[in-house]
Amino acid sequence: MDLREAGKSDHLSDTVSYTEIYRIVKEVVEGPPHNLLESVAQQIASTTLKNYPQISAVSVKVAKPHVAVHGPLDYLGVEIFRYRSIDVPK
Repeated sequence: MDLREAGKSDHLSDTVSYTEIYRIVKEVVEGPPHNLLESVAQQIASTTLKNYPQISAVSVKVAKPHVAVHGPLDYLGVEIFRYRSIDVPK
């Protein structure tokens, strides 16, 4: 979304509350289980775009710190980009 006005005004009403986005993420992560990180990311992205029409695109990164992969790594994860103009049915 265009954040110019929020940057100028310093008013929450000119942006989207991080608390609201966190609530979406929490509901997805703590809700019904997913087999794939891709599915978790998709649910977060689609719910965000559905609930906030002022957001035109979203990037979601999901990382899993404890994975069954033998080797030196901190986490495995995915990052997706979704666009209202392409990914949200009208």
